[in-house]
Amino acid sequence: MHLLPAWLLQHRFSYSAEKPDPSLLDDLKTRLSKFQVEDPEVTIAIPAYNEERTILNTLSSLANQKTRFRTELIIANNNSKDRTQALLDACGVKSILVTQQGIGHARQAGLEAARGKYLLNADCDCIYPPTWVDSLVEPLTTPEFSCTYGTYSFLPSAVNSRAALMLHETVSHAGFKLRRWKGFEYINVLGFNFAFRRSDGLDVGGFRVDAGHQGTVAAQGVCEDGWMAMTLLDKGKLKHVTKGAHVWTDDRVLNRDGGVLKAFKKRIAVEFRRLAQK
Repeated sequence: MHLLPAWLLQHRFSYSAEKPDPSLLDDLKTRLSKFQVEDPEVTIAIPAYNEERTILNTLSSLANQKTRFRTELIIANNNSKDRTQALLDACGVKSILVTQQGIGHARQAGLEAARGKYLLNADCDCIYPPTWVDSLVEPLTTPEFSCTYGTYSFLPSAVNSRAALMLHETVSHAGFKLRRWKGFEYINVLGFNFAFRRSDGLDVGGFRVDAGHQGTVAAQGVCEDGWMAMTLLDKGKLKHVTKGAHVWTDDRVLNRDGGVLKAFKKRIAVEFRRLAQK
């Protein structure tokens, strides 16, 4: 269980998608300029679909990264209909338009556009700790590991309190341990918080573009992140990074399930089914 950390409490959540403060946007553009490098070692790739509500806070947290690696940032805009692209342009962020709908297509486009040796995967509704880049990249500098990933907590909202979210997270994190014990660790790898060597990702065939929430195989439990992690086992071991890579994410996925209580019951049922698998 995690309480809100000091670095998150100090983070400035004052960006308004409806009417952004021009001075804040100028400040954010200046801080993000460090990602405009000619020879990146690391690429942060993020799919985006109608993310005007949360994207500025995500970008602000990434702008606070303290890393020793030359890093570029790419946003794969997957046909957003809101002001996502306008906000990216205002912040001077490199973006590519992905016309084939689906998160698998967006992540694959980010992989193909990346120039860095290491690819870090993020989402537009998350807040990243300042140590995130280096924490995920460092283990990949040795051939033993092919994929690194971290855990997460939910940001409290008007719908869900932090106490209720912590209950859900307790079960989820217990599921992390269960899946590792059962040999399904790759399911622990989540699209908004994992990394791998770009060459390895291309060698194993890239992301499965028919997977994910909009994919044709999602109903069978196949997602683009877990699939990538599973295929990367041919290149090395998975590494759960326990320090410096804990991400805070929006609770909207729980609200899609009908709120934290229904999501909690759904999570319990899922974990019991996995426990029963041989």
